[in-house]
Amino acid sequence: MRLAFIATALAVSTIALSTPSFAQYQHCIAGRGCVPATQESYNACFSLALARGLNVSVGDRYNLNYFIYQCLAGRIPR
Repeated sequence: MRLAFIATALAVSTIALSTPSFAQYQHCIAGRGCVPATQESYNACFSLALARGLNVSVGDRYNLNYFIYQCLAGRIPR
């Protein structure tokens, strides 16, 4: 019983320490790859895209996603 409790406590503490304190996602573009993104960085790049004239219409969706991808990768200065 004691061994099971110790093993469970060790497993839970290992999982708790290995997960980051903030959620991190991948923003992917087919044929280009993926870049890591937090919700805050994605929102900042999305707002920058809207400020620079891109929109969320169906016809401009690829351009918007590609702009966000480049922004998250650090290729577009904020």
